[in-house]
Amino acid sequence: MSDLNANETPKAASKKGYRTVVLLLLTVVYGFNFIDRQIVGILAPFIQADLGLTNTQLGLLIGLAFAAFYTIMGIPLAFLADRVNRVNLLAISLAVWSGFTALTGLSQNFLHIALARIGVGIGEAGGSPPSHSMISDFYGKEERSGALGVYSLGIPLGIMSAYFLTAALLGADATDVNWRRIFIILGITGLFLSLIVRLVIIEPQRGAVEITTHDTSPTVRFNDSFKSLAILLGFVVAFALLAQLLGASDTFLGTTLNWDVVTIFIILFGVCLAVMTRLSLRIPEVPKHIVKKEEALKVPFLIGVRTLLSIPSWWWMCLGIAFASFASYAISGFQTKYLLLLDPEFNFRTIVIWIGIINGTFYVAGTYFGARLVDWKAKTDIRAYGTIPAISILLCLPLAIATFAVPTVIAHLAIGAFLQLCLGVYLGPSFAIAQTLAPIRIRAMSTALFFFILNMIALGGGPTFAGAMIDVFGRAGNVELVATRYAMFTTFAAYGLSVMAYLIVRKTLPKDWAAAEARNSDAN
Repeated sequence: MSDLNANETPKAASKKGYRTVVLLLLTVVYGFNFIDRQIVGILAPFIQADLGLTNTQLGLLIGLAFAAFYTIMGIPLAFLADRVNRVNLLAISLAVWSGFTALTGLSQNFLHIALARIGVGIGEAGGSPPSHSMISDFYGKEERSGALGVYSLGIPLGIMSAYFLTAALLGADATDVNWRRIFIILGITGLFLSLIVRLVIIEPQRGAVEITTHDTSPTVRFNDSFKSLAILLGFVVAFALLAQLLGASDTFLGTTLNWDVVTIFIILFGVCLAVMTRLSLRIPEVPKHIVKKEEALKVPFLIGVRTLLSIPSWWWMCLGIAFASFASYAISGFQTKYLLLLDPEFNFRTIVIWIGIINGTFYVAGTYFGARLVDWKAKTDIRAYGTIPAISILLCLPLAIATFAVPTVIAHLAIGAFLQLCLGVYLGPSFAIAQTLAPIRIRAMSTALFFFILNMIALGGGPTFAGAMIDVFGRAGNVELVATRYAMFTTFAAYGLSVMAYLIVRKTLPKDWAAAEARNSDAN
């Protein structure tokens, strides 16, 4: 525990360019979170067949076994993140969930894999709270939405990577896939990434950018960023080499890699990394760093929770993103199955690859440019943090209905691309509200409570509700394709609830934002 409480070093926070590398590294870590989360659903049929699981057991693995422990453990781990060295906590959490990811690939029965998924959930609960908190100490409130928008690119990049990994390991008949190797590769790579996190990131001063003072930033050396970026690129190369090493041996875990798909993935991932680097470097530097070390204030847990729940814009934002994600998680959970029902002859690998590309392009574009648009509009009207998400989610409703109403897979994917573009818009602004409105000393707790509300409603409720509605419409005499379509239409009503929540944020935010500025200024 003494290592966890290592002294904070504000010097790193004042290095122009260094914070960009930290932001990119945190984004990669966040992407690993979603690779693991998404790939379980993609590989569900293969896992179920190999371990002889019932549908109920499979549902527990995808939902409750992970989501319950992920959301519940997020609160105490965030409470810890507000008190200890966040870099160490993040590195340890990443190592824990990566180890359990590897153990998932060694599971022999339901109990083994259920315990592994619980371990992954506990580990991943310690990922976002310290990451959000550190980003808020590298970037001021004027640029925080953009920075957190870059960070949230880990979601589509992780989802894209999950689909490409699946496509790369599919056999010629799209049924011969070795799911165990995928989990083992991911687990080993995550352990390696945890070492990079520990060695590269230096703990920033808490609340450093909340105070306006003289510029203490040292002179920037151009090659500082390139040296650190080389570590990230080396990580990508190491990932590819590890995949080749494990995939080259038929005696290790079976299936041969599809290297055409692997090559496409590495190229696309490299392009995304380069774009992220260029765009995040454009986030304006705020020369406001303090050099005086302050003792962290210990905020009691219940007081912290009550403080957050007393801020109307904060919890209406949580409900807004939770309802939007409720429908989105339902789509993610049943999209592949729906497309196979829509056209059983359509090549499964092609479906998987295109869904991955859409998430890696359109969703990424919506996430980044949505955050930038809000940052720009908020300079003249702070209500943009509620207005722009409300508009984007309102557009999601007809797009989502059209996506599941069209008669072909191609049309579904084409309309779905624009749906993903709109779905990415609200992430950055929502993350920014969660951090900016929270008192400095409970920002990690704010992230944890934010994700608790989000995941209990969305991850826990969305796929479960959609699955139950499929059964309801199926018992009413509809074929499975039609029952799935009607269930999706019913689920999309959550988008309407989300729009109403963000419109309330638009109304309450000016007062709450001003109060947060005054409170955080006084706290320092």
